[in-house]
Amino acid sequence: MPYTVAVSFDKFYQNINLSGDHRDAANRRKDDIVSTLKKKLDVIEAFASGSIPRYTALKEYADLDVIVAIHYSKHIEDKLPSQVLQEVRDALGEYRTNVRKNGQAVTLYYKTWPNVDIVPCSRVVDDDGNVSSYSIPDMNTEQWITSKPKRHTSNMSTRAGICGQNFRRVITMAKHWNRIHGSYLQSYHIEALAMNIFTSSMDDITWDMHIFFDKSYELVSSYLWYEGAHVDAYLTWDKRQEAKKRLETAKNKSQTAWHKTYNDNDDDESAITIWRQIFGDKYPAYG
Repeated sequence: MPYTVAVSFDKFYQNINLSGDHRDAANRRKDDIVSTLKKKLDVIEAFASGSIPRYTALKEYADLDVIVAIHYSKHIEDKLPSQVLQEVRDALGEYRTNVRKNGQAVTLYYKTWPNVDIVPCSRVVDDDGNVSSYSIPDMNTEQWITSKPKRHTSNMSTRAGICGQNFRRVITMAKHWNRIHGSYLQSYHIEALAMNIFTSSMDDITWDMHIFFDKSYELVSSYLWYEGAHVDAYLTWDKRQEAKKRLETAKNKSQTAWHKTYNDNDDDESAITIWRQIFGDKYPAYG
């Protein structure tokens, strides 16, 4: 059991972080899926995406996203997103599948970690023939959404180089906090919030965590524009208010915890107790 806030945060991160380089395992699963899809679909491109390759995945809770660009005129033109998702499900008939709740992917279930979310899409090219974005389905609205997953991954890597290791740590911790407090925010939204908030070196995980809650509370109050789209358009008014309430509580508690460490005679015991209120049982108790 830790006696200082610094040690408690290190142990907390160890408890929730998907450690090690899982790209090889993810790529093997991706290759198997693509091979199966190619039996019935014309696959142009496929690559792993999401929290795992971006190193912000939660232990025991992260699924693998596989972006699959399929031939537009053969599989997408004049079709609704729900029809395209069904076509992907049909092509994976030998597996146990379902459509993800957000209506943007087909989830393929395995007996062992990880499950895989397959996101079918078409590629959008610029005047020079370069891929500028991908159009992914939203079955809930029957619309196609512009997405730039490769650019986002590159942005995350660049920002981590500028801000240091706390950048990804704060994101991972925020995802855990979100999971135990209603899961009102999507994983990609949390990453976009961090991209908006942090732009320079991050040296104090306790202050960085407070700043995330503080600034996220402000940003969730209105639409957040990132990479050509509103990343929080999925939030209904009611869910936005619930997310704000939880962020406000975390903001206030984290500020109090920080003051306990730095302004109240190094009262680490009280600070750890408060951080544990914020993050739950995965955050170690004092002593």
